[in-house]
Amino acid sequence: MTLFCVDTSAWHHAGRPEVAKRWLAVLSANQVGICDQVRLEILYSARSAADYDALADELDSLARIPIDTDTFARAYQVQRELAHAGGLHHRSVKIADLIIAAAAELSGTVLWHYDEDYDRVAGVTGQRTEWIVPRGSL
Repeated sequence: MTLFCVDTSAWHHAGRPEVAKRWLAVLSANQVGICDQVRLEILYSARSAADYDALADELDSLARIPIDTDTFARAYQVQRELAHAGGLHHRSVKIADLIIAAAAELSGTVLWHYDEDYDRVAGVTGQRTEWIVPRGSL
C-alpha cells in the first residue's frame, strides 16, 4: 500500500470536484500521512478556535510522518545541491517545502501536492512525487 505525504497545497484543494474523488479514495484507504510542518500550515488557516480544534482532530486521524534532525540534514543537503546547480536554484524552493520533501523522502512516502517546488526538489532527489491533478489544471 502506498502512503502519501500530503502537502498543504493538496489539502486545500481536496474539496474541489477535480480532486475530491481521488482524495476520498486515498483517505478511505488510510493512505494519507502528514508531517508537523504541514499540520502547522493547515492549522494556521483555521478561522476560529472551534475550527482550529475540529481541524486538529481531523489531522490527528492521519498517519504521522516524522520530522527530526535527519530531516533537516537532508533539507540542507538538497538546498546545497540546488545552489550548486547554478542560477540561484536554492532560492526557488521555499524552506518549508524543502523540509516537507525531506520528511516524505526519508519516510519512503509519495509526496502528494499541487506545487511546482516539488518538481525542482525531485529533480535533485529522485524521490516519488505526485500532483493531485495535472499541473495547471486548477
